[in-house]
Amino acid sequence: MAFEYPNVLNDANVYVDGKIWLGKAEVTLPEINHKVVDMQVMGVAGGMEVPLIGHIDKLKGTIKFKSIDKEALKVLFDPSYSPLLDIRAAIQKYNVTTGKMSYIPVKATIKGFFYKTKLLGFKQGSDETSDVEFEAHYFRLEVDGEEILEIDKFNYIYRVNGKDLLAEVRAALGM
Repeated sequence: MAFEYPNVLNDANVYVDGKIWLGKAEVTLPEINHKVVDMQVMGVAGGMEVPLIGHIDKLKGTIKFKSIDKEALKVLFDPSYSPLLDIRAAIQKYNVTTGKMSYIPVKATIKGFFYKTKLLGFKQGSDETSDVEFEAHYFRLEVDGEEILEIDKFNYIYRVNGKDLLAEVRAALGM
């Protein structure tokens, strides 16, 4: 059995609308927090919180980047437009048995609205970052070419490992 150790982010790039390179960045992906309902019924030994499948809190995230691209800023400053972000990373792993490094591609695709932007400061020698905050209505995560998670709030999709957990709900709603 091959033992791989550890997983380290080698590098990452951020693209806007599939073509505009936003540059090297530090990205905080949205947290997935499921809405829950309190269940207290007879015949159950105590109450508990049960997830309301497919219903999640706001998908908020941030991007901190040092490079500025004029075309990217034009997109990010437009609150009436929901750009597509493509975040691509290479995760480096070391195989103890073979003594070799390998890389796993990780891709996060996000569509959402940018609602806050902090621009770079103008100070000689400064290494400040530009920060943008967003709320996603679409989120997809792929690891090594395999879809792990897809959330599409407007189309009522919540898919994990290829299984659409809201397919029956959409059918029941006539969607």
